[in-house]
Amino acid sequence: MRPCLIQSLGAIMERLKEKVKELRQRRGWAQEDLARKIGVSLSTVQRWEKKGGKPTRLARRELKKLFQAAGIDDMTEET
Repeated sequence: MRPCLIQSLGAIMERLKEKVKELRQRRGWAQEDLARKIGVSLSTVQRWEKKGGKPTRLARRELKKLFQAAGIDDMTEET
């Protein structure tokens, strides 16, 4: 991968990490609550929020439905 592409992907993952955490906290949910609501493990949610790991397409769809946030998919589209 080219360095500028890697930097762009890093920025996207950082925004996603912040967005998931912000939306979860705004609703007063623990990471466990979010994991249960979208059908993933607690460690998966922790990875997204701490390391900016990329959710699967199914998880992104569930996040989008749950949070009613159009920005989730846009920030994680594959190139």
